[in-house]
Amino acid sequence: MNPSCGHPTPGAPGQRAVRPLRSLFLLAALALAGSAAASAAPDSAPPARGGELAVQAARLLPGERLVLDGSLSHAAWQRAPAHGRFVEHAPRNGSAPPQRTQVQLLFDEQAVYIGITAFDDRPHEIRDVPVRYDGVNRTQDFVVAYLDPIGHKASAQFFRVNAAGSIADGIHTAADDSEDFSPDFDWDAAVQRRADGWTAVLRIPFASLRFAEPLPGQPARPWRFMVARRLPREQFHLVTSVELPRGSPSFIDRLQPLLDIELPEQHAFLTLRPTLTLRRTEQRSPGGGATRESHHEAGLNLKWRPRAELVVDATIKPDFSQVELDVPQLSGNSRFALYLPEKRPFFFESADLLRTPTEAFYTRSITQPRAGLRATWRSASWQGTALAAEDIGNGLVLLPGPFGTDFAEQPGSRVYAGRLRRGGGAASPTVGALFASRDYEQGRGANRVLGGDVEAAFGDHWRLRAQLLASRTTARAVGSTLQAGPAEDGRRLFLRLQRDTAHSGTALALDDISPGFRHDTGFVNQAGIRSAGLHQAWKWHDVGPFNNFDLFVDARDIRDTVTGQTIDRWVYAGFWSTAARNLEWWLEVHPRSTVRTRPTSGLLTQRFVSTGLVMTPAPWFAFLDASLNIGRLADAVADRTRPGANLRLSARLRPLRSVELDTSLSHARLIDEDTPTRRPAYRESAAQVLGIWHLDARHHLRLIVQRRSLERLSATGVTAQDGDNLSLTWHWRRSAGTQLFVGASRQREGAAAGPRTTEAFVKLQLDAAEWPLRW
Repeated sequence: MNPSCGHPTPGAPGQRAVRPLRSLFLLAALALAGSAAASAAPDSAPPARGGELAVQAARLLPGERLVLDGSLSHAAWQRAPAHGRFVEHAPRNGSAPPQRTQVQLLFDEQAVYIGITAFDDRPHEIRDVPVRYDGVNRTQDFVVAYLDPIGHKASAQFFRVNAAGSIADGIHTAADDSEDFSPDFDWDAAVQRRADGWTAVLRIPFASLRFAEPLPGQPARPWRFMVARRLPREQFHLVTSVELPRGSPSFIDRLQPLLDIELPEQHAFLTLRPTLTLRRTEQRSPGGGATRESHHEAGLNLKWRPRAELVVDATIKPDFSQVELDVPQLSGNSRFALYLPEKRPFFFESADLLRTPTEAFYTRSITQPRAGLRATWRSASWQGTALAAEDIGNGLVLLPGPFGTDFAEQPGSRVYAGRLRRGGGAASPTVGALFASRDYEQGRGANRVLGGDVEAAFGDHWRLRAQLLASRTTARAVGSTLQAGPAEDGRRLFLRLQRDTAHSGTALALDDISPGFRHDTGFVNQAGIRSAGLHQAWKWHDVGPFNNFDLFVDARDIRDTVTGQTIDRWVYAGFWSTAARNLEWWLEVHPRSTVRTRPTSGLLTQRFVSTGLVMTPAPWFAFLDASLNIGRLADAVADRTRPGANLRLSARLRPLRSVELDTSLSHARLIDEDTPTRRPAYRESAAQVLGIWHLDARHHLRLIVQRRSLERLSATGVTAQDGDNLSLTWHWRRSAGTQLFVGASRQREGAAAGPRTTEAFVKLQLDAAEWPLRW
């Protein structure tokens, strides 16, 4: 529960007429119709409300203006109450912090200002390196503010700044205690070094915060707030402005009341962000011929908040050419589709509302949106989001089965999805509902999903998450294409009950998915199964060199719901530990793990050991993440077990203060025991090098090099395929809305002499207009 360290198939577009977007604007109409502080001042004792230690804010006086330079020398900060009652959360929960920290808050009609003083009696050890946007993590000195203006403690926006002034932001969701760095908000921060540490000032506009006005006749629910600070030394300390006991349901469970904030009189605003992309592409065939194309495309992104509770997002012809490449994953010995994280800005708003007990919304399934419209509503009682998009397609539709994922070519489609939620936080259960519909072009059928979910806490330790979904599909697979056919119904039931205390953890899970269940707007890569699992852990703290030491047992049984055949079954034991230098080390022993790769085969017995570690060896070697499985493993293609191993390595290096270097390597091999030389029957590698050169705080160069290779021994010999990607991008970021990208890329798939695609592009996005609106 600590702030983390931060860790489409190509094809020709389908030919079809441009459809009117009346349905998109109807969605917006329905959404609208439904809306009937740093000087070393003494710590002023904040008032306690209901046993909670509150934090107070002070208002800037008329005519007072703050210059965002990281300094807390302005006279206004002398009036801001200072909160300095921080406590260590990790590694020794509840202990006095190793360094003193103090937070103050100011606000005016436009923004909230958070001033943080990070005292340090060893300032030469402060790790203050520039990183790219959203790259602030536990390997650097940073401070982070959590704000929950709704006050439910169900989710919180977080804003990080490190000691070099680099920033990151996102949403922390309490239900699964997860941090999502995808959402980006308009805000800014500055830092300043001092002889006794450093200071930071965060300016967060009210327009970037998601709050609701109180209902008539009801008292306003107080905002919730917390500040945390990372100090990466020999031990990687985390201190917080409120004590978080071990075993708390989530990291944001104890957010403090934030008092005396006055909402601005004017909430409405409209932001327009036009984009222009110029692109030149060359496709070169193996025979040497080349096809060249040049084109330009203009797009528009709009964000409108007509009232405090409602935010409307719209996009027309979005371009995502500046998005970083996905880290390549090994897939040559996998029976199931692999999950990919979302990186496209249009889908970031209300990301926490799309989180359900299962991956019921998978926005990567919307491959190439031509246009999209989204409305998000947040009040003290209800939260909801609705989305409509025109998807060009050209990706893959997942066709889940009990023994693997099949695929069909993705036609163009219209997508409608909605999520409604009531309640939130530990005080009351959260009840939610969702609807998703995808209608394929040319009468190829549809897929619709409807369901509900509940999340509830019992006492301080028990939590329940449950979801029931029903689907109806008329877009049936005929070979590799979708065609309209008879309707097929399916359902999915998911239950998870867990209990967490300071010294133990228990989780029981059931996932029952009928054979006909399909979710073309969610992520479901296996169906026709019933999975039951148990996880039990015993926890110790401050044991010898370890900060934490857990012993655990994990068991799972997955069966075909039609035949009753066992598909996967395992019981394994292991330990997980943490120690100095950001160390996490785990080991699992799998003495007997059985798997059936196809319905006509017998059970294969795997015996292997799995181990891994995460650590920060040195300030210049900020992060090392390694894992290894070795032993007798299943060959899914050959339907047998073989001796083998798979290895994953990633490292984050800082050869120079202005240079980041992230590398990742995955490698797997299985040995053919039937050959005298024990040659590999399967060998696969995937590697990526990501280099960032920070020219200054707003400019950087980004280089990405990727390489993939796969070899498999078959009856006819060795089959091989490989591919590589190379991209170089210069990025200038003035704000979240005004950015410029200039780049070039090259891609090759298949054999060494296979087709190649090269591309050069320029993309400009502007904050063209932002108007506060008065009704």
